[in-house]
Amino acid sequence: MPRISKAPRIDNMKKRMADKLAAGSLIAHYRVISLLGEGGMGKVYLADDTRLGRRVALKVLPPDVAADPDRMYRFEQEARLASALTHPNVAYIHEIGHDGGLWFLAMEYVEGQPLSGRIREGPMTIAEILPIGIQIADALDDAHSKGIIHRDIKPANLMLTPRGHVKVLDFGLAKQEKVGQRTEETQLLTSAGLVLGTVEYMSPEQVLGREVDARTDIFSLGCVLYEMATGRVPFQGSNATETMARILQNQPDAMARFNYDLPEEFEHVVRKCLEKDRERRYQSARELLVDLKNQERDSSSSRAPAAPRESVAVAGGKIRAVIVDDEDLARSLLREYAASSAGVEIVAECANGFEAVKAISEQKPDLVFLDVQMPKLDGFEVLQLIPGDVAVIFVTAFDQYAMKAFDAHAVDYLLKPFSVDRFRTALERARQRLGEKHPPAVELAAAARPPQQYLSRIVVRDGARVHIIPADRLDYAEAQDDYVALHSQGKSYLKQQTISSLESALDPERFVRIHRSYIVNLERVAKIEPYAKDSRVAVLTDGTQLQVSRAGYDRLRTLLGEKL
Repeated sequence: MPRISKAPRIDNMKKRMADKLAAGSLIAHYRVISLLGEGGMGKVYLADDTRLGRRVALKVLPPDVAADPDRMYRFEQEARLASALTHPNVAYIHEIGHDGGLWFLAMEYVEGQPLSGRIREGPMTIAEILPIGIQIADALDDAHSKGIIHRDIKPANLMLTPRGHVKVLDFGLAKQEKVGQRTEETQLLTSAGLVLGTVEYMSPEQVLGREVDARTDIFSLGCVLYEMATGRVPFQGSNATETMARILQNQPDAMARFNYDLPEEFEHVVRKCLEKDRERRYQSARELLVDLKNQERDSSSSRAPAAPRESVAVAGGKIRAVIVDDEDLARSLLREYAASSAGVEIVAECANGFEAVKAISEQKPDLVFLDVQMPKLDGFEVLQLIPGDVAVIFVTAFDQYAMKAFDAHAVDYLLKPFSVDRFRTALERARQRLGEKHPPAVELAAAARPPQQYLSRIVVRDGARVHIIPADRLDYAEAQDDYVALHSQGKSYLKQQTISSLESALDPERFVRIHRSYIVNLERVAKIEPYAKDSRVAVLTDGTQLQVSRAGYDRLRTLLGEKL
């Protein structure tokens, strides 16, 4: 039997659709007014409901799309899932129907502009961002409670009304979670072999075509929050493939680079949304909603009139500052910016870390401009050797791990190259925070190290002297309350640091925690001997004996095997 072609029928329907969609024409009982927009699932028109006398948005599925079972399924799914939601921040679905072969979806018409239009005007203030983020998170919380995942949260799908309300649109890619659903079924819902969604706002699991859950919407909302705050998406490549690679591999630029007025706490919220490992993200939209509401409350409090805070330095005159940078030009620029700014006096300039430790000890400044990348001692090592109440502004070239550490610990920084305005903003922020303790230096340094990069040396201050212990010369470390005693080549040094933080900074292939009080260099272990019932000691090459716990012995056996 000859095969009957559907082409003439589709062509006729296309011609009829063009006639039907002219302004003033009818589709069922809806009179078309004008075209609102067009997407992958068809065109959307502004129309009048002639029965109920109301304006609607009419999404019409073209005949050739209606002939595609997958796209027709998504069209029907959008109507079914969205109609199950009655949240005030979700656009309502009035009806799904067809007229003469044309399928349509009648939706609530939302007056206003898409969020993407507002973002094009430039970065938004925190006072604008938080109410929008709260409404979106609330809508997602409601959808997720019904097992519905949107999968395409982006500014173009978020409408802002003139009264400041947000409406979430377009559930065309939504899916419904099913308890006990098999992975194979979920992957089919993700669309066999296709990656569904808008690339710049996809979660890593979407990019990889893996099973998704509610946390994929949280990642996408994090992208939207980032874009509202900075005017740019967090992951941008020259093409879709490069963008997806950046989503999987790169960290976004620090938001303060583009909008310095953002509170540090808001940066923390956005970075938690954008964690690549979804186990480290917010686990629900409800958790995110609570944090955003707390931010809004705190932000409102901070905007209330308050008496200006007077720091110790301001009370006595100018802020006394030390510049530490190994580059002459960088020191010169900082000196020039400081000279043009009121209320700051440079009391010393240092070209390396050793000079810095000495000058800070002698001058007792209020503030230090501290370069990160320096020979001899880097900025993090200097931080470990100076008093904890000295305000520090890090000065650095771009380093994604350092940036992430600074953001996480709310430490201020200047990213080279920087302007005089950016310098003055950092200076004013430092002025308001004088006397506050900065986070433990060892924690900040650990957070700034790239993965799988461990300490090559340990710095210890002993009065006016600074000792540098190469990691391979460390024999063992011993816990002493909030300090560790570092034993190296017959000498001992006391450093204020917990043994657990030291353990995390050392290479686990070379150093092992053999007891709650001891970390040992494996190269120094000569043998393990029984000590008493169910206990052992490690005998080092110099004859030192260290107690070994059961867990420590298991670690030693894993690393040394037959050598024990």
